[in-house]
Amino acid sequence: MRDLFQKVYDWLAGVEPLPVDEKIAFKVMLGKLVIGHLRAENGQWVFAYSDEFRSQSNIKPIVDFPHKHREYRSASLWPFFALRIPSPTQAEVRDFINRQPNDRIDEGILLKRFGERTIANPFRLVPV
Repeated sequence: MRDLFQKVYDWLAGVEPLPVDEKIAFKVMLGKLVIGHLRAENGQWVFAYSDEFRSQSNIKPIVDFPHKHREYRSASLWPFFALRIPSPTQAEVRDFINRQPNDRIDEGILLKRFGERTIANPFRLVPV
């Protein structure tokens, strides 16, 4: 599993990290349930579970985020979310990057464009 995560980070090596001034936010959804919120804040990624998720007991926490009442912060995008970004070598991703006006593509921009769904899990990542 560790090798898989390393490969994710390897293919994102050419992608800019999250800039300090990036303003982006997502709802993490499972069906109609808001599981939590992911946002960019001062160059860091922040994840926290929603009150709605904390108040239910049927669905377990995401493995990368085991504590329901904790706010998680990281300068790097966690593997749970990074796996949603396809390799920049894929034609669709490369075309998207080439169409951007400022030649600066960061993981937040790619996550917003390509990260809503993944075959790796049933959660949706919805930009807000």
